[in-house]
Amino acid sequence: MAIKWEESFGILYTLNQAEGALLNGTRVRKVNSEPGDRHQDGAVGKVIGSVEADPLSGFTDRYVYFVAWDTGPGAGLPIGIREGRIKKQEAGW
Repeated sequence: MAIKWEESFGILYTLNQAEGALLNGTRVRKVNSEPGDRHQDGAVGKVIGSVEADPLSGFTDRYVYFVAWDTGPGAGLPIGIREGRIKKQEAGW
């Protein structure tokens, strides 16, 4: 697995694509935001990598995605987010 490290921002991510996950390059929208999230529902970005999550106790999502958000804090930097917090952007959104 190719792991990347953004030294100046302290971000660890991958450009790999997990089998069965959304394809790298897929446009997504943020959903199911929680108070204090840096990106709220409706934020738009692009999947740049994904990994299959370990089945940890209480962790129900299958994948963790690395998304480069278009705007907001850290725009363009890959941010890890679990599957249930993004949705594939459909035409007309």
